[in-house]
Amino acid sequence: TGTNTTMSMLREVFGDDPSVVYGPSCKSGPLGGDAQLVALAVTGQVGGCIFFIDPMDAHPHSADIECLVRQGNVHNILMANNPCTAHIIMNTFRVALKMGRMEMIPSFFFDLESPSVGA
Repeated sequence: TGTNTTMSMLREVFGDDPSVVYGPSCKSGPLGGDAQLVALAVTGQVGGCIFFIDPMDAHPHSADIECLVRQGNVHNILMANNPCTAHIIMNTFRVALKMGRMEMIPSFFFDLESPSVGA
């Protein structure tokens, strides 16, 4: 699952590889795709998010980006906003799934909430 731009890039890289399962594509970020991802996240349909934000560019939809990051924090969803973090998360996924260790990636199996929400 991702914005149209991201999903198009993933399809270019992975093509028809049968081991890759694509989720639904949302609209492009400036056309509401980031807001669609927020809706999926708050309804428990997204357990993690790899969402690279270009720090050197202004974004006309920055409010949507901020909302996605904020709701990721509110719902305690695994978030990777840069390639280094994404790499570490992917290695954790590989180990957790291979070993059947759900507790290593809880947001993929359970609806969570940030401890600060109840405060």
